[in-house]
Amino acid sequence: MSVETELLPQSLAELVDIIGLPAVLKLMKAFGGTDIWIPKRLSHNHELVNALGPEAAQTLCEYMAGERFKVARGKAIEIEVRNRAIRRERQEGAKLSDLALRFELCDRQVLNILNSEPQDDNQGDLFE
Repeated sequence: MSVETELLPQSLAELVDIIGLPAVLKLMKAFGGTDIWIPKRLSHNHELVNALGPEAAQTLCEYMAGERFKVARGKAIEIEVRNRAIRRERQEGAKLSDLALRFELCDRQVLNILNSEPQDDNQGDLFE
């Protein structure tokens, strides 16, 4: 299970194994905070197809046909995934200004995100 998957509510974490993390994130973005009905038969222009793509939507329908499903809003998860991506890209050498532009944030907010990460000083506990 990936770190991002661990941030998801249990109901959505289970779907990661079925349709994959990118499709689950798309599901949250499109339907977060609502109950959706999963049809038994999927038309090519159904809202699930538009949101997830035909393959993931069909797989979801086969797995949950005829059920109602509460989709978590996931804003906090989206922010945490973004913050982890910012930290990872910075460690890989990305410039502060490039990160701000790419994630549509100001330089100050990127710095706040980078500074909020606990620093690993590689020092052991004195009382271990």
